[in-house]
Amino acid sequence: MSADFQMKFRHNNDNLHVKMLGVFDGNSAHELLNLFQHEYRGAGRVFVDTVGLREVLPFGTQVFQARLCQTPVPASQLFFKGEKGFSIAPEGSKVLLVPDRKKKNGCCGSCAHCTCHGQHGQEH
Repeated sequence: MSADFQMKFRHNNDNLHVKMLGVFDGNSAHELLNLFQHEYRGAGRVFVDTVGLREVLPFGTQVFQARLCQTPVPASQLFFKGEKGFSIAPEGSKVLLVPDRKKKNGCCGSCAHCTCHGQHGQEH
């Protein structure tokens, strides 16, 4: 992996979750495609978090979009999280925009296991 790019991944049920950090270029695109080749189990969705990317270079997008068909991941099962996903997402995939749920007081009160229900000064 290049010094300017890192990936972390995990499996959750049949879904693959990938978090990218750094700069998405041609080498990064190859690394992501290789990860799909080795870690996608043939079912479920693939969620690619782009929030940690500092930059998306056009060549990285071109490589990724041109070579996705060589992996077992169908575009329809590919979900990019974050604004930078619009730069990378191939036709048939989706981009999810996840609003920042934290408010200045540390909690919005609507997370799945909230105990403070938005009360000021409490964290969880």
